[in-house]
Amino acid sequence: MSAMIREEIGGQYLQHIIDASHRKSFDPFKEIDWSIPFDYSHFYMPQDMVSLYGTTLWDQMTREQRVELSMHEACSALATTIWFENQISFKLMDYLIDVSPLDRHFYWMQIEVADECRHSMMFGEAIKRCQVPWYKPRFSSLITFFTKYLTSRVAMMLSTLAAEDVIGYLNRRTAQDPECHPVMRELSKIHIIEEARHRGYAQQYLKQNWPYIGKFRRSMARRYGLLSTLIIIWQLVHPDIYKNLGLPPEALEMAKNNPHRARIRREMSAELVEFLTETDIVDEKVALKWRAAGLMA
Repeated sequence: MSAMIREEIGGQYLQHIIDASHRKSFDPFKEIDWSIPFDYSHFYMPQDMVSLYGTTLWDQMTREQRVELSMHEACSALATTIWFENQISFKLMDYLIDVSPLDRHFYWMQIEVADECRHSMMFGEAIKRCQVPWYKPRFSSLITFFTKYLTSRVAMMLSTLAAEDVIGYLNRRTAQDPECHPVMRELSKIHIIEEARHRGYAQQYLKQNWPYIGKFRRSMARRYGLLSTLIIIWQLVHPDIYKNLGLPPEALEMAKNNPHRARIRREMSAELVEFLTETDIVDEKVALKWRAAGLMA
């Protein structure tokens, strides 16, 4: 196993991201001012990323109702991110069992797992302070079973990249939006910096290994890349939110058919699609499926 891993990503690149982690890694319980009230004075994600933005129901809502909806949807996205990061950590620890501590991959994987643990605690703290329910991702146990035991290394890297790019879009928008809660902005900045290294690792793996993957594995990985992106985006907004906030039954249908939300889905996956197209993971035939799924212009 360790010999195979050494061939996957060059030592020079690994050392680069290891050194970067030494320079910029953050303890969220020291870096973030958690004393700031989690009230309704700020939005918790950019307004146009809230699922009902632009609908007739949104127009009828007060500012406080809109803020509360943004809080619940932001916490639903954080719960989804925790769920996904736990899956990544499981896979990395599984690989680590057979990797020598003399191998740079051993050191990098330990760093990435440590990053994911801090991120999950940071997101969990935000959910707790918002005093909202835990929006457990739907069918999480079933999906996690496949991720844990039936997902190949290349498929895991594709799903990692999908999650990083989708959540990265939300993070960048939140960090740059002065209307968003200060803790959500700082939380997003930390996640952007540290996840950039994880994203780079996944990209480097795919660049170096995709040309040597057989036809059948390529076909399966291409399907998995699209499926994992759809699942991640689908999980971000839990349908129980509307019921918990006392919104009318038609709210869910309005959100599903909201053209603003369709635009956001395409924007969330834009960088991912660009990279996958450059590496020929999304070819002309596969691109048709991404367009049909509403993830590609």
